[in-house]
Amino acid sequence: MTSPTPQTVQDEARALYHLGLKEKAEGRLERAIEFFDAALAAQPDFPEALCSGGYILQTTGHYDGALAFYGRAIELDPGYFDALFNRGCLFFALGQLDPAVADFSRAAAFQPKDAGAYSNLGAALHQSGRLAEAVDALRRALELDPALVEAELNLGSALRRMGREDEAHEAFMRAALLKPDCAEAYCGLGIVARARGEFREAFDYYDCALAFDPTLEEALSSKGSLQLLLGQFEAGWEGYESRWVDGHRPVPVSDARFDLARPETIAGKRVLVVNDHGLGDTIQFFRYVKLLSDHGADVTFAGPAKLQRLLSTCGAKVSWRDTNDFTGTFDARIAISSLPRAFATVEDSIPADVPFLSADPERVAFWRQRMPGSGLKIGLCWRGSQDFRVDPRRSPPPATLAPLAALPGVQFFALHMDVGANELPAAIASRIHVFGDGFDRGPDAFVDTAAVMANLDLVVTCDTSIAHLAGALGLPVWVTLRHIAEWRWMVDRETSPWYPTMRLMRAKAGDDWFELFERIANDIDVLAQEKEKY
Repeated sequence: MTSPTPQTVQDEARALYHLGLKEKAEGRLERAIEFFDAALAAQPDFPEALCSGGYILQTTGHYDGALAFYGRAIELDPGYFDALFNRGCLFFALGQLDPAVADFSRAAAFQPKDAGAYSNLGAALHQSGRLAEAVDALRRALELDPALVEAELNLGSALRRMGREDEAHEAFMRAALLKPDCAEAYCGLGIVARARGEFREAFDYYDCALAFDPTLEEALSSKGSLQLLLGQFEAGWEGYESRWVDGHRPVPVSDARFDLARPETIAGKRVLVVNDHGLGDTIQFFRYVKLLSDHGADVTFAGPAKLQRLLSTCGAKVSWRDTNDFTGTFDARIAISSLPRAFATVEDSIPADVPFLSADPERVAFWRQRMPGSGLKIGLCWRGSQDFRVDPRRSPPPATLAPLAALPGVQFFALHMDVGANELPAAIASRIHVFGDGFDRGPDAFVDTAAVMANLDLVVTCDTSIAHLAGALGLPVWVTLRHIAEWRWMVDRETSPWYPTMRLMRAKAGDDWFELFERIANDIDVLAQEKEKY
């Protein structure tokens, strides 16, 4: 009996492969994978069968197997567009953005006329924070196919995050024209309008988005945040409950309500409070944890261990546990940022008794010895998170601090754990004392920062956790803000209902940081002269 020739084996494998494609097209995936497996048994080095098998594994949730199939197909044929594209999609869905970018880049290089490859590349670059590259890729996708709504949406989002509001508005408008019922497009237009200070238009766009999709969390959250910005607290807290876009909600929305006028709603209740945002939010809203404890609730806090030492200075009786540990029996499970809603907070009822945190006396004395000299002592924080998702534009460009360099009779202290060698202009860098490696390097966050702050006359900080810390410590603090700031700082006011010792320093329209720091320098000069008199 003669052995089958290589061509016969190849023909048999290809026939099995085509049978698998037919079963796949008709929705019989299990049968399709049987044919693909048979084809691979006959011819193991069969890129098309590997890719098709990988796709079925992907759609049925067998991600590791899918990646293995795609990887082998690409090994056999490094220019195999479908395998690169599919694997890029899977990496993107799994949040593995760097390999997704690599696969989409290779796919686009092999088929430079494929709009989908550039669109997906732009989406992956956008999610990676590589915004300028994302804009280039998305514009290329739209040159190839002007009808790609998703590319327009991603382009608008990337441009918005870069502060290019006019271009973002145009992209979202094009998306709305392409798909008149596109809720995401109207939401994007609303976010751009808010950034411009066009609040009435923003509300109209959000309402339009919600008319098309009443469950769109980004529109609900954005509208709620705008209501909070404008002091419409009751409605705003409801929308704010949708702030966990993309399914990152740690616990379900809680129906718990705590009424200080009705002790039975608090006393004896077992409450699990879950941390859900950054360190600044935790500091700001921990006042409500103290309220629960002070009024007889049995409180457990699932939050970052590094904040326990600082937050425990509020005197609340709280059981601490790991951030992700939600086990146990409780009367209520609630995110810490949802506590203002649970307490029905309005502007006049914000619990703003400060200080509600305190610095460690031993650390205060320790750092006092390292801060000798007379004159006005000011702590500076000019940089918050650079994560593009939390708006790094809240941080003023370091060059804008230059007016502070000319101030006589003032000592400046950096409230950063690290300061780059060339981060600041030379003139101001030479004036700022940096504490070095021993500053807040232990397991407890902000312990040294709080102690240093206690030895200062003033803290000047951008919108970051340092602002909340200084406010919670009841210290004089000036917060530098964009013209239209984050919701908690509201609009057109110099004071904060959350922190009585805080002064809000807003940039003028267009976020002119240079002009703002010239004003700040003038005001500091007045303080320095006043201190010299005493």
